[in-house]
Amino acid sequence: MRKAQRTLAMLLVVFGALAVLVNTATADTAAAQPATRGLAQTPDPGFAPQALDCPSSNLCVWPVTDGSRNRCTWLNRDNDWWNTPVVCSWSSSQTVKAIYNRGTSSSFSGVCLYANANYSHWLHYVPQGQSYVPGTQYIVRSHRWVSSGNECFNS
Repeated sequence: MRKAQRTLAMLLVVFGALAVLVNTATADTAAAQPATRGLAQTPDPGFAPQALDCPSSNLCVWPVTDGSRNRCTWLNRDNDWWNTPVVCSWSSSQTVKAIYNRGTSSSFSGVCLYANANYSHWLHYVPQGQSYVPGTQYIVRSHRWVSSGNECFNS
């Protein structure tokens, strides 16, 4: 009887330890996932395209990852890339594959890019001075400069 009790006690300890390990693994996995789910992305500082050329103070985007052709450039916000004041000719039919925020204004920390006109359906936040190739590319239709990445959610 004592042997059975000891075996039962040992099994309870082992199961308890396994439960703790499973909960820890689950918590680590949850912590590793992005805070916002869905289409939203921010740049991975470890993954930047090579030598993108963008004028100082501007936002530049390309339909190619190497920035070799068809750059669209903005100095200011634009609520609709498909219409005036600045039209990005390829943006209605091709995804943005490279982005460079070369902004320099101390009033802004970055730029928010949106899938829809008028700053709706946030896709990317790009801090000033950073360039990157998005892991997932989307057709982008508008952008605006912001003082904080949290402003991407408030149009």
